[in-house]
Amino acid sequence: MDKKTELKVLLYFTILYLAVFSVIALIKANYEFFYYIVLMSILIFFIVKFHKKFHLPIPVMTGLTIVGAMHIFGGQLHFNNIRLYDIWIIPSIFKYDNLIHLIAIFISTLVIYSLLYPHLDKKLEHNRWSLSLILILIAMGLGAFNKVIELGAVIFLGASGQVGDYLNNAIDLMYNLGGAVLACFYLMKHNLNKK
Repeated sequence: MDKKTELKVLLYFTILYLAVFSVIALIKANYEFFYYIVLMSILIFFIVKFHKKFHLPIPVMTGLTIVGAMHIFGGQLHFNNIRLYDIWIIPSIFKYDNLIHLIAIFISTLVIYSLLYPHLDKKLEHNRWSLSLILILIAMGLGAFNKVIELGAVIFLGASGQVGDYLNNAIDLMYNLGGAVLACFYLMKHNLNKK
């Protein structure tokens, strides 16, 4: 399958799950997740519109598609009356929510690297530790920005029960850090943009 076809498949899959879960969110009056769907749709619009300038590799685009789906599924799917986000994968240690933060910031760090790569000077490009520190700090800023978006859901949509307390937010940031660090180790082994 060529790159253009792969991108269309990813886009159509994304549009499909966003449309289906938008309807479900509205039927269930889950305005918090409808809010997230609207924000995701705006982000997707910009990625599609400026894709040629971003030069994101297909694996990164696939990762973004999967993370978006995992996020929407996490808030909308329930098993035994427990929201997927609240299900423990390893009891009392690791929840689905933690997995999402780890994977989302891993992929986000790859996106950041892909966006920065054409602008890196050779000295920084070959200084893996300095570049990793920069990527981790930007990714952590992106994770903090996500918390500001969640705060909007808490203030305007009464979503404090779904978003979690201070400890939950701190744990989310810890998993964000883990995802960014793992992405940097991955990038040390595999340069996504090398021909």
